[in-house]
Amino acid sequence: MTSVATPAPATRPDRPALGGWLRALFVTYLAATAVHISIVVAHEPFAFDAWNVAVDTGARPFSFGRLFDYGILEYTHANPRIGQWLGYLAYKLVWFAPIATPLAFLAVSLAVTVLGLGRWPAWRRGRDLALWAIALGSLWFALPRIGMIMFCRAYCANYLYGAAIQLWFVALLRLGSEASRSRLAMAGYAALGIAAGMANEHTGPALVAFAVGHAVLRRRRLGRFPPLAASGAIGAVVGFAAIFFAPGQGERYEGLATKVSLVGRLLQRGVTSNLDIYRDFVIGTAPVLALIAAALILDAFGDTPPSDASGDAARRRAAIRLLGWAAIAGTLITATVFVSPKLGPRFYLHSCALVLAAFVGILDATAPSPRRLVPFALVAAFASVYAGVRTVPLFLRLAEQSDERLALLAAAPRGAMVTVESFDQVDDSWWFLGDDLRKPNQRDLIAGYFGLGGVVFRAVDLDAPLGVSDVRLVPHYRVTPASCRDEHGGFEITGFRGLDVASIQRAMLDGVARTRARLAGAGQLERLDLTVELAGAPPALPRRTLLVGRWQPDRFDAWAGAIERRGVGRTRSVVLPPALQGKDLEIFVYHLGGPAGGVARRLGTARDAHLDYLPWSRGGYWALACNPDECFVIAATRVL
Repeated sequence: MTSVATPAPATRPDRPALGGWLRALFVTYLAATAVHISIVVAHEPFAFDAWNVAVDTGARPFSFGRLFDYGILEYTHANPRIGQWLGYLAYKLVWFAPIATPLAFLAVSLAVTVLGLGRWPAWRRGRDLALWAIALGSLWFALPRIGMIMFCRAYCANYLYGAAIQLWFVALLRLGSEASRSRLAMAGYAALGIAAGMANEHTGPALVAFAVGHAVLRRRRLGRFPPLAASGAIGAVVGFAAIFFAPGQGERYEGLATKVSLVGRLLQRGVTSNLDIYRDFVIGTAPVLALIAAALILDAFGDTPPSDASGDAARRRAAIRLLGWAAIAGTLITATVFVSPKLGPRFYLHSCALVLAAFVGILDATAPSPRRLVPFALVAAFASVYAGVRTVPLFLRLAEQSDERLALLAAAPRGAMVTVESFDQVDDSWWFLGDDLRKPNQRDLIAGYFGLGGVVFRAVDLDAPLGVSDVRLVPHYRVTPASCRDEHGGFEITGFRGLDVASIQRAMLDGVARTRARLAGAGQLERLDLTVELAGAPPALPRRTLLVGRWQPDRFDAWAGAIERRGVGRTRSVVLPPALQGKDLEIFVYHLGGPAGGVARRLGTARDAHLDYLPWSRGGYWALACNPDECFVIAATRVL
């Protein structure tokens, strides 16, 4: 990577009125992005590492002494990255993360722009501001699962803040700011190198290789070591050594380093598994590679002014070389993941940022006309708007649900079993890390923190019976002569799909047939009720007993209907099976959740032609057919 600042391509200066309008629009875009991120971060739910920090610090408030104690604890026994110190600040100081996170995001976007251009973007050049805006908006899809990483304080402190530190360390080399021999500048850059080296052990080897290689290359060209580059390289080596050999590094991976060596893990995964890891890196860069292809195609169909053909060709070659360096750096970083006990999209964040920088460089070299940048700017703006639409409403709901959860846990008596409802979103996605209580060890941690007997997690689970995580299908039977069913192998149902009531009923009949065969001449199964019960707190139901079906030798009481959506609207309809239509049964739609544990709404009777409703909340819904004493589940679905 060259350390010589790249001159701006020759373009017409902006007209004063137009330039002022573009600068105002750009500042508005920066401010809107910062406000969006700040709002979302301020409404992050209390989950995942928030509990770990609370446990490790005894839930005590911030102080500089406790910050130092926590940092030493992490370095010696857990995670030695510099991001853990920043994570402590993010969790303990209410104002820190909502301010630091948008600044880090903007800093990454500027570093990407500087790396791509090889110079500072000119404030009075609208084209440069457009390139920065493109880099800023493109981060939303260029960095894999950036929302999941950025909107979790622990991930953000370790990866986004760390990326900002490391990218700016490299950006200063790219700017060629090595002429200074000031001791203060050298000490400052060495300190930045130490911080960059300690930011991430996966990017450390590539960072050290590039920093040292750059210093050696410049020495060959200059006949001496450039002071600033040399001090930065030394700092990076020291920082990486400090994190790599930290006592907490092995403990952080639960002692896996002592069980399987780095070489052993590399061989254990084999060629194909490591190629799968590299494929994930390539997939992560795919959106930006598509934009690079589009930029090159547009350039191929464009006209190059003859007077500047040689200069444009040189800039294109420099931009392609930058892409090559980004690919090499990304490959080196990904290679370190081959020996990592943990995997995930967060490990490709730095590599994808470098590829995005190469894209900015290619745009700068191939789009001399500002009009050529318009489609890419529109893509970036759309990505920013889409990110806001996807995250702000979600995290506003999550914050409210998190507060309710914390109040419930804090109010529960010691030793109690507490049923906790899931957040609106349980699994992880591009924008959110998901509900931490889906992990059993997290439930145990929280139960221990509050001194509870246990925490039962109630959530939509497509693999669970009727789509609810703590539902249990419990058989109640009558056998003559009276005996224990378990003496004959018990009753079991298998092979059903969670939300498919008909498949559960078929599995029930199969289980009945197996039970009768096991009983053989030892007895006779007279009746079997398959009831719906919950491991957690019992919810409010229209009737006390809830059944999937009731089997008797001469009949099987069970009905399988459907809950269907009418067109593109929100209205749902309960469709009754022919065998149920016309019966004297009430039809309810039931949503599991809320303060009462569940809400039932009467839709009519089985004689009614239309049984419609509007879903009033996200989550699982059941259709129930009820007589005066009990209800039968006839359909199940979920609303996202």
